Amino acid sequence: MIGPIDHVAVTVADMERSVRFYRDVMGFKVLGRVQPREGFTIVCIGTGNDAFLELFHFASGSKPLEFENSDVGLKHIAFKVDDVEGIAAKLHEHNVEFTVEPTSAKGGIRVAFFKDPDGNLLEIIHGSFNNLQPYNP
Repeated sequence: MIGPIDHVAVTVADMERSVRFYRDVMGFKVLGRVQPREGFTIVCIGTGNDAFLELFHFASGSKPLEFENSDVGLKHIAFKVDDVEGIAAKLHEHNVEFTVEPTSAKGGIRVAFFKDPDGNLLEIIHGSFNNLQPYNP
């Protein structure tokens, strides 16, 4: 059996800028770094549970691709919170760009979507999906 998610990796253009965002703005803990090979650095960011983020940086400084909304691939990373509005207000204080302001979603959940410094889409969510329909492909 495959277990729960261990980590999610995101390539960033500027490691220091991204570490400051995830540490200082999002409030996560920097767990450490590793350099698997010359010109490639990974910084691990703890998210408050067993899962963590890996920030990848390549010395070439190449910027991650901008994906269209309909392209197949990772859509966003969601973080559980107790207060969507409170966290959103704190993020606004840091001039974080929101794509969806705090709103109610189907199933009694509250969500908001915003971008990290490289434009990666992040979500904060309160509640859980409790009205899932059966799916048998």
